[in-house]
Amino acid sequence: MKLNLSICLVLVLILTYNLISGESANTGNLQVFPPDNAWNWDISGYEVHPNSDNFIDSIGSYTNLHPDFGTYWQGAPIGIPYVVVNGSQPLIDIVYTAYGNESDPSPFPIPLDAPIEGGPNSNGDRHVIAVDTTNAMLYEIYSSYPVDDHWEARSGAKYDLTSNELRPAGWTSADAAGLPIFPGLVRYEEVYIKKEINHALRFTVSKTRREYIYPARHFASSSDNPDYPPMGLRFRLKADFDISGFSEPVRVILAALKKYGMIVADNGSDWFISGAPDDRWDDEILGELKSIDGYYFEAIKTVDEEGNPIFPTTSIIDEKPDSCYEINLTNYPNPFNPMTTILYTVGAHRDVLQHVDISIFNVLGQKIVTLVSEHQSAGIYSIQWDAAGLPSGIYLCKLSTSKTMLKTRKLLLFE
Repeated sequence: MKLNLSICLVLVLILTYNLISGESANTGNLQVFPPDNAWNWDISGYEVHPNSDNFIDSIGSYTNLHPDFGTYWQGAPIGIPYVVVNGSQPLIDIVYTAYGNESDPSPFPIPLDAPIEGGPNSNGDRHVIAVDTTNAMLYEIYSSYPVDDHWEARSGAKYDLTSNELRPAGWTSADAAGLPIFPGLVRYEEVYIKKEINHALRFTVSKTRREYIYPARHFASSSDNPDYPPMGLRFRLKADFDISGFSEPVRVILAALKKYGMIVADNGSDWFISGAPDDRWDDEILGELKSIDGYYFEAIKTVDEEGNPIFPTTSIIDEKPDSCYEINLTNYPNPFNPMTTILYTVGAHRDVLQHVDISIFNVLGQKIVTLVSEHQSAGIYSIQWDAAGLPSGIYLCKLSTSKTMLKTRKLLLFE
């Protein structure tokens, strides 16, 4: 009995430490969205956007990069904090005060003493983030205030970290672009412990356009100026920019900006990169980022003229044994009418071909159409399905390969 009590006490102390200490919790080996998710795209080889120069000028060619994270500023932590919880975390109701019709219903497993962006007395965005590592779920709320036994927030969203599912078109989230916040944060554990950032970063600009592009879902502007960036536009550090003279932690960040880039996610100060606060940051080292002007960045083209995403052309599958043939299947939008894009990955080594079959079935098991039936190598693929003329309802998309792998996804066609 004493042993059980001691174990419980240790667990309580660990949880309390994660909530009140100034160190961000470690997420371990948690995969934040699938490898083929837009946040995880290697965009180093993408084409430069034809309007890149004008986008850069509108943000500031000679305005410097700024780390919007660190230790403390005027007594408040710098950055957007998060708390790591497990599957036993109690659920808390969220009362939405503004965008409830575009928010995910609560309850969320966000502790009432979870850290708030800017601190408990902040008059800023007051984001609160909880990462459930047991269930691979992400919960985020905006303009958040703990009140008695619940949170009050202007908006909120939850994400399945194993899925590429986007929010409904036109919906906000806890961020202006309708995107998740956590996957775009610079985290101490990545920079100093893992020494690698393998995702795009989140950043803000002061002037955006009344438009959003994939993977963003929402805009927050009344301007139609074509030289202002839309929400979701991606930028990268130019390949020829020499990072060798920077401190090692800064080189980790700059390498990510070259390979994965950064995504316009909110209105705010120009070239402000988001990260999580942590007592262990060295603000002086992070300050090296301020020596880099916007001139050294370029906007890249991640959607075509019709607004469809341009997926990476190279395989995202790491070197693995020949016995490992992973596949993934998703689609967007979902629900849809009448067009949806089906995105899928074929695993294995690049020199191994598999026969891939993608077919659509109704709920009675009757095949409606075969979309793909051919040999394909490892990589990311997409195909559109036009369901015009079919009755609304649930359809099943089935992906199978010659390696006997099978994935099924529900598609919802509505009128």
